[in-house]
Amino acid sequence: MLFLLLTTAALCSLAAGAPQYGSVQCRTEYTTLWDTEYKETETQVCTTEYEKVCKTETERLCQPTTRQECSTVYEKQCKTVYKNVCVEQYKTEYEPYTETECSTEYKEDCEYKWEGDGNNKVWAPIAGTCKKNPYETCKDVVKTKEKQVAHQVCNDVPEQKCVNVPKKECVAVPDQICTNQPIQKCKEVPRKNCKAVHKKVPVRISRKVPKKVCQHGH
Repeated sequence: MLFLLLTTAALCSLAAGAPQYGSVQCRTEYTTLWDTEYKETETQVCTTEYEKVCKTETERLCQPTTRQECSTVYEKQCKTVYKNVCVEQYKTEYEPYTETECSTEYKEDCEYKWEGDGNNKVWAPIAGTCKKNPYETCKDVVKTKEKQVAHQVCNDVPEQKCVNVPKKECVAVPDQICTNQPIQKCKEVPRKNCKAVHKKVPVRISRKVPKKVCQHGH
């Protein structure tokens, strides 16, 4: 292909040097010619590979369990007891006594004379001679008088008697039992693997060449 391009360029050059006749008009233009060349390259091509790497470690393993946790609490216990309570109260009593009471009454006192005949004679008051005179009569009367006498009144009164009694209370609380156990841990470790790759790569090359263009006149 390179040979063909060089031959075409030579012919165009000869034509440009020839004399022009008549109505043929020519001019030189430049055109772009493309070619392909191969370039050798060498590149590093790398790939990532994973390798399993393991190691033994000690791990603390725990299991859930429960334990008893106890404490002393105090419980209030009460009972009813009876207490004999006495109070002083007063009551009314009646005491008898004898008192002499006197009263005044009025009676008429008159002058009398015999009146009548024979066996029918009676004492008859003389008119105008009567007058009322006071007469006092006394007698013993039994009476009573009130008096307040103190005395004890006792009753059984209930009351609460309480004491604090200690009591043990236990509850189950969560706990755990732990031990150290060997355990194997593995992980994928990346490793880079590279190699040289030699290859030929096509490269496009362009260049400008003269080109004769002619036109025929009338």
